[in-house]
Amino acid sequence: MNEALDAIEGEMSRLRTEMRTAAETSGSARLSELRSRLEAAQDDWFALFGASVDSPAAPAAPRPLKSVREQVLQTLTLIGAPARQKTIRTVHDAFFGGAPLGASRMASLRRDEERSFRSRRSTRTHVCPALHTETFRSARSVLVSSDWPLQQRLLAPGTDQVNYLTMAVNLADAAAGAAGEAHGDGDAINALLTSIALNIPGLAGSKPVSAARIQAAAQRELDRLLPADQDARGQAAEAAAQLAPAEQMFGIAAPQNT
Repeated sequence: MNEALDAIEGEMSRLRTEMRTAAETSGSARLSELRSRLEAAQDDWFALFGASVDSPAAPAAPRPLKSVREQVLQTLTLIGAPARQKTIRTVHDAFFGGAPLGASRMASLRRDEERSFRSRRSTRTHVCPALHTETFRSARSVLVSSDWPLQQRLLAPGTDQVNYLTMAVNLADAAAGAAGEAHGDGDAINALLTSIALNIPGLAGSKPVSAARIQAAAQRELDRLLPADQDARGQAAEAAAQLAPAEQMFGIAAPQNT
């Protein structure tokens, strides 16, 4: 255990050194990548540190801020369905506030998560890509939680609309006060819900639209579309269950051009 902690601490020290150099020479893109990798290493350290503490009286090191991974997972939990990075950023900023979950902060997250999963250094929840049912390759920019069942992490031809309606139901429910963890910007939440309502049958063109109306309309349409989508994803999940664990999480690699 001590050797593993020492290795991670060495990696963290190296990344901090590279970040100082990048801040002077490499620009924001490289710095953002290194920051994300450092956050992933810190997550691994905390996971191992917590496992190595035998006495309940020994305090763990404090964590003042959520990592990018934790913020993405928190937002995915609220959405309740696979979501694109842009959607995740918008929902996070509206419902949870704080520092914006900018694109640069998420740029290397997926790659770092796959590296962490393959290293077997922790059993934490990972941010993964959604997988297409036809190929089991990763969907570009669509993220999921590794805690979700395999079926929920797949994208069939009709899944995008089902996921959209699922998000609409959950965000409207949260905005109405049913989800106690959301303490965001009321104006931003209302603007987001208004935008979402434009793509829900029966609500387009009607303003203002209450959260309750959005929830009810989205649920009606979801009830209509969900059975066929669940059937398609369920059949695909049976086939995907035969893949290796890493492929179930991060997809089958695309063939290399020769």
